[in-house]
Amino acid sequence: MSKATSWKIALNRMLYFMIAFIGIFILLIPVSIFHNSLISPEIMFVITFILIIRNPDYVPVWLIGIIFLLNDFLLTLPLGLNTFIALLTTEFLRRNRLFFIEMLFLTELLCIAILLLAANVMRELLLIITLSEHAPGFTVITQVGLSILIYPILVVLVSFIFRIGKAQRNTLYSAKSIR
Repeated sequence: MSKATSWKIALNRMLYFMIAFIGIFILLIPVSIFHNSLISPEIMFVITFILIIRNPDYVPVWLIGIIFLLNDFLLTLPLGLNTFIALLTTEFLRRNRLFFIEMLFLTELLCIAILLLAANVMRELLLIITLSEHAPGFTVITQVGLSILIYPILVVLVSFIFRIGKAQRNTLYSAKSIR
């Protein structure tokens, strides 16, 4: 790996961390810009999925774990639950990345929608099993629906901000670069 490439990866990792940190900070602000009943989409999940498909070097496992654990801790969510689900879904996506590279955009959108729905259903089931407080089903469906609707917008924004496109089929990333 050349020096320019390693600098680009390091800067894009810092950019990803800063985007996540700003997102958490916005959610912590006591003054709400939107009405309280408006459900926020899972923007960090979607951005992470986009970056894993485009270039998994920018989002290593340890960085995803830190960001989502920090999110759980600061937003007083069940500690480790979203982190576990994020790591599980992103590793599934990372292992099947070559299939996502070959897909058309609408097929990719459908697969991401199924993955987001599965992650939310898994979260709700784990909350129900542990007798924790959980959101109503309509809220979960609305949140997944909003996440699916903003996916194309975020693909354009992430591609522009990180200056990445969909990788070529023959581009493989070694196990060393994943961690």
